[in-house]
Order: sequence, then C-alpha cells, then structure tokens
Amino acid sequence: MTRTAGDALGAAIRVHAETILRGHDDVRTAAARAPGAPDDAPDAVHDARVAVRRLRATLRVFRDGTAPEPGTVGALTWWVRTLGAARDAEVRRTGLAELAAGLERPSPEVLAGLATLDGALVAADAAARAEVTAALASARCRDLTARLDALVTAPPLTDRSGEAAATTLRPAVVRELGRVGRHAGPVAAWRGPGTGDRPPPDVVHRLRKAARRARYAAEVLATSGDRATDRWADDVVARHRELQDLLGTVHDADVLRATLSALREPRTAAAVDACERLGDDRAAQALAAAAAAVR
Repeated sequence: MTRTAGDALGAAIRVHAETILRGHDDVRTAAARAPGAPDDAPDAVHDARVAVRRLRATLRVFRDGTAPEPGTVGALTWWVRTLGAARDAEVRRTGLAELAAGLERPSPEVLAGLATLDGALVAADAAARAEVTAALASARCRDLTARLDALVTAPPLTDRSGEAAATTLRPAVVRELGRVGRHAGPVAAWRGPGTGDRPPPDVVHRLRKAARRARYAAEVLATSGDRATDRWADDVVARHRELQDLLGTVHDADVLRATLSALREPRTAAAVDACERLGDDRAAQALAAAAAAVR
C-alpha cells in the first residue's frame, strides 16, 4: 500500500527520536564505565550517534516536507559532536589494538611503545566519556530531550505531507546522489597503491558524509509503499552502505594516524612507525575498493 510523505517522514522522525531518548540511560552507563570494566551496552554511544545522524539527515534532506522548530537541528548537532568525541576515542583504542595484533614479531621497543600509546588513548577516552556524562546533566541536554519529546508527539510536517511519498520524497534522494557524484571525482580517479598519492583525508571524508546522507535519505524513501520506488531506494541504500563502510575504514585509519603522530616521542617512535605502515596499507586497500565502487 502506498504511503504519504507524512506517513514515511513521521515514522522515521518518531523512530529516531525515540531511539535517542531510550539511549540516554545506556550512554550514561557506558560513559561512567571504567576502562577495562565489563560493558553491558558496548554499542550505546555508537547507536545513539547513528540515530542522531539519521534524524538530522531526515530533517535536513527532506526540508520541503519537514519544519522543525528553530534550534532543533543545532541541538542535534551539539549532541552528535559530543557523542562523536567519545565514540572516536573508542574507535582509536580499538584501531590501535587491531594494528598491534597485526604486527609481525614486534620488537620489545615496539611493544613498549604500544603500551605507552594505549595509555595515552585510555586517558583521552576517559576525558571524552567525562564530557558525555557532564553533557547529559546539562541544560542543553534537557532542552534536547524536550525537543525530542515534541518530535515524537507531533513530527513537524509541512503542507506537502499529504502527497505520495514515492513522488514527493524521491527528488530529495536524487539530489543527495548528485552530491555524492560531485564529491566522488578525486576518489574515483585514484587507481590504487603505487599509482600516486591517494586523495587527502578531508576529500575522502566529504565523500563519506555524502554517501551516508544519501543512504539515510534512501532508507526513508524505501518505506514509500510503491514497489518500484522501494526497490530503487533499497538498491541505493545497499550501494551506499558498502561505500560508507569502505570510506569509514579509511577515515578511521586517517584519524588514528594523526593521533599517533601527535603522540610520537622517543619512547613511542618505533611503535608509531610500525602502526603507520600497517595502517596505511589497510587504508589504501579499502580506498581502492571504494574508488572502484564509484567509477
């Protein structure tokens, strides 16, 4: 059965807002956890951040069909950045552990350096989680919670909400695909390791963000109820999920590389060098696959 734009948008807004609200307790628990302690909600911060991004993308991409209160998108951006600092700290520690596990016969000097690096990342992780804990108790979070409650109760829809979802929402998804195409050129032009410098991290990151937004927009369109439209949107979702994952591997490697470079000192230099070599190789392989996907 075909749905209206209001049906599709209202359902997406409610689901994502409710997910964020329900996630507050798990995020609070995760933020308070001591390093190395058992984690009952290991993906709490990640899940909350994804829900915020999906909600923000829905409000931004489908701006003809939604009319959020002034300040709502800004409140979501504040929260996703706060969560992002904590999540990035988690990812850096995991990334370092994966690189350490992939090193072949590391020397005692490298092993000692890895321990020092991990200690620095543990401290950064604790600081980021403390910021999340403080943010949850802040007036800004109370304001965010009130805004989310309002979104759940009455999604902010425009007069176009009564039109068919398949025809009303598709142009916005096409627009996002055009954004992906505009950012894909430098990545598509790169022919892989040994063919020259790979595109700069900021170029790769912009493509990743565009792919993510296109995917989230297509997820909403895929609930239109029109069979042909839903199939087309599902294909967009699948292709951009794969691209997002590949570019995410590259982005995480680039962020970790920059972090380790900043932590370079005599005690850690050998470990940083070893991790950079392995990390760069893995990032290059993922980027080569992403380049092939956007050609």
